[in-house]
Amino acid sequence: IHEWLVSLQKKKKKPVRVAINGIEGTGKTTFSEELVGYLQSENVNAINVSIDGFHFNKERRYKQGRDSARGYYEDSYDEVGFVKKVLLSSQREAPSYISATHDLESDLYINLEPVKVLNNAVLVTDGAYLFKQPYRDHWDLKVYLKTDFETALQRGAKRDRESLGGMNGAVQKFKDRYHKASQLYIEKNDPETLADLVIDNTDFENLKIVKQNDQ
Repeated sequence: IHEWLVSLQKKKKKPVRVAINGIEGTGKTTFSEELVGYLQSENVNAINVSIDGFHFNKERRYKQGRDSARGYYEDSYDEVGFVKKVLLSSQREAPSYISATHDLESDLYINLEPVKVLNNAVLVTDGAYLFKQPYRDHWDLKVYLKTDFETALQRGAKRDRESLGGMNGAVQKFKDRYHKASQLYIEKNDPETLADLVIDNTDFENLKIVKQNDQ
């Protein structure tokens, strides 16, 4: 990935936008954090831009029901806002991005000042639905982490058990809402086909490249 990104930087001369995609619980955030840390250690100006700062508020997110998979897929994120305030803003003559428009803890919308970035920056974002329209055509590198649903279920439920009423409650939430939404996403978007790079992330200690497009 390092060499790929360096090549993109030379071609573009503008910040490179990287999407780390995969079903809920596949390990996207961990992968993204480790990628950014590695790139920084190689003197690459890598920055994590979290999609979590672009949630809609609870009224919008839960309008189709708290357990609605379609609601989670359609209403969780301000997709147009993220495209405008990160993916497009970072490509302007004076590149910048907004780091968040919503605070999950308070459930309030916020108005932050733009963060200026250099033309050689690499912006890395992880999220479950990043290959949807309207995001899709704005990424410079699309990475898909492939993990079977059962492995992702156990990872995600273990991670979220405290906030979802224990392990049993977390497992049920994944089955009813998160992974049904992921299945809907896969059916509508076929993310493996759209990805530039597909990595089997089932075993954290033994990542395998499944697909790699030419640069």
